[in-house]
Amino acid sequence: MRQVPLLSLALALLALPLLSSRLRAQEPAPAGKKTPVLDPAALAEKQKLVAARLKKIEDSMRRVAKYLEKDNPEQAARLRAAFQRSKDRGTLDIAKEIQDLLKEEYWPEAVEKQKKFGLELKLILDILLDRDAEREELKEKIKQLESMKDSVEKLIKQERDQHLKSEKFANPEKTLQRAKAAMAKLQNLINRQNKLNKRTKNPKANAAAGELLDRAKELLKEQREMRGQKDAGAQAGAAKKAEKLAQDIAKHAQGLPDAMKKQKTGRGSPADQAANASKSAAENMKNAAARMQGEKASPEQMQKDAESDLRETVEALKRLKERHKRHDEDKLAEDQERIRKDAERLKKDLEKLERAAPGNDSGSGNVGKASGEMEKAEGSLKKGRNQKAQPPQDEAKKELEEAYKKLQEFEKELKRLIKLPDYDKLAKEQEKVEEDTADLLKKMKKGDDGQKPNGDKGGEPTPGQQGVQGAKKAMQRAKQNLRSKSAKRANSDQQEAIERLEKAKEELEEALRQLREEEQLMLLEALERRLSRMLAKQTKIFKQTLSLHNRLKEVTGKTPRALQDKGRQLGDGEADLAAEAEKVLEIMREEGTTVVIPDVLDDMRQDLDGLAARLTKLKTGDYTRAVQRDIIETLKELIEVIKEELNQRQGGKPGDGDSQEGDQDQNLLPTSAELKMLRSLQLRVNRRTSTFDRFVSKEDTERGRIAGKQKSTAKLTRTMADRLNREEDG
Repeated sequence: MRQVPLLSLALALLALPLLSSRLRAQEPAPAGKKTPVLDPAALAEKQKLVAARLKKIEDSMRRVAKYLEKDNPEQAARLRAAFQRSKDRGTLDIAKEIQDLLKEEYWPEAVEKQKKFGLELKLILDILLDRDAEREELKEKIKQLESMKDSVEKLIKQERDQHLKSEKFANPEKTLQRAKAAMAKLQNLINRQNKLNKRTKNPKANAAAGELLDRAKELLKEQREMRGQKDAGAQAGAAKKAEKLAQDIAKHAQGLPDAMKKQKTGRGSPADQAANASKSAAENMKNAAARMQGEKASPEQMQKDAESDLRETVEALKRLKERHKRHDEDKLAEDQERIRKDAERLKKDLEKLERAAPGNDSGSGNVGKASGEMEKAEGSLKKGRNQKAQPPQDEAKKELEEAYKKLQEFEKELKRLIKLPDYDKLAKEQEKVEEDTADLLKKMKKGDDGQKPNGDKGGEPTPGQQGVQGAKKAMQRAKQNLRSKSAKRANSDQQEAIERLEKAKEELEEALRQLREEEQLMLLEALERRLSRMLAKQTKIFKQTLSLHNRLKEVTGKTPRALQDKGRQLGDGEADLAAEAEKVLEIMREEGTTVVIPDVLDDMRQDLDGLAARLTKLKTGDYTRAVQRDIIETLKELIEVIKEELNQRQGGKPGDGDSQEGDQDQNLLPTSAELKMLRSLQLRVNRRTSTFDRFVSKEDTERGRIAGKQKSTAKLTRTMADRLNREEDG
């Protein structure tokens, strides 16, 4: 493949900055040296020449791209991309602006514009030579900032520990109050866990509901015995019992928790049903008693109705009792969860106390173990397995009690330490944190002198640098105050250092977010260029394969060497594309946020390897060309989803909401794009299976590959389903 047009244009681009390099000579000279005086008109004329040559280069890129379109589509695509980059970024306009600035002798502004101009030329050159230098440089900058951010986070933790240690000397009453507060919280946890353990071991389905149920059963039995008898007094007495039962049930219903008052559409709650049925039974009993006294009609039917009402009362109360039982079980699990969360919070408080008094155990580990046991019990309680929840509950109580003993000893030791503070030790520890901060500051200042992602040297300080500088000064004051045995002032200085470091961390995180977005944009642009070149080459190979196939059909005897050579040439072309697909695959795997696209590329690479072997053997039939069409279609779809994302980002809009909260990064491609590719992948597998069955069903190796495609697609589908579930939960 001829590289002359690209190399010639690249060399022309390299020469452009040299024509105006004397601009930098007009920048302020070092102390003691004179700044050379330059002729503004002469420099402006040279810059005019630079602009004119750039215009010629742009025209050449467009003209040569058109000329190479047929014979060398890869170079043509690169030339078009370079030309478009130059136009979109206004590179020629920048050159003209520099000319105007030189005429007016605006030296600093001209120098800055010249730096920007040089960067734009470098980026165009990267496209012509297919280099990703800027992105690699950006990745290195991201790596440096990530390292600095990690260092800041470590410093924050170290300084917080120093702050806790000095706090007990700066305000001993406050430190002891924190220890006493922790003891009170721990005692409260022990009491609550103890009560919960008893409730779990002796579950009491609501006593009132049980008592009401027993009364209803007894009354039903009594009413059955009265059937056929004409004892009006006994019947009237039973009626009063039923009426009283109805009143007691209604009163019980009013005091039920809201969760137990829920009812199905058209039906009352079990308590309401029981009260109504009992009330109806009382009315029937009264009427039966009245008939017995008058002896005008048989009371038997009313007695039967009263029995029916009482049976309904009994069944409703059984349901109420069961609902109480389920509610109590749910309440047990909820209460255990609350105790566990309080234990987890207490554990953090105890760990802070331990950092303030290194080497002393406040019982945080025991509380942590108790929390773990509570979680086990909570899981069993949620499933209604009270008996299984009891052992971990007992163990949780035991660990809490052990923690309380340790916390009592910790409080005694804390009082002793406060009386005998080791200020020299504290000052040395603070000095060590200060030294670590100074080391980080050196790295940040060194970064100032390096090449910036925008091509400038020097300029703005490293993000967070001022905060780290301020933190270092605050640490120095804290160290001096500790040596002067002024813990209160040292504590205040340490708090300031922490706040400045937190601010530095925020600035680094924001800078990293911006750089990562910029890196992803560069990556998307690079992927689009690579895939577009692959598409152009694969389309050309497909047409040549069809032509070779038609020529082979005309061969009657031995295949001519020219056709064999052509098959090998096409096979080599597919092998080159397979190597290019492998490069793109490596890039996507390194990027790491996409799920489906790497598998699509890997599948394409395997297809290209298979095509290379088939074409070398002159297998140019329907199946071979169907695979080529699949690859063309896949490349078009990949280019489409990448272009869509580029348009979104360049338009200042986010993707499909795949950016994550906190310190997590945005995915390179939105989930919707991955789902689209997954669907297309499944359709191609289906189509490939059908094509294979029609044309090459005897090729066992290819059959195995298609089966592997389906297995891989199924796995991808499960992976994407898991991702969607996580996004919904988040």
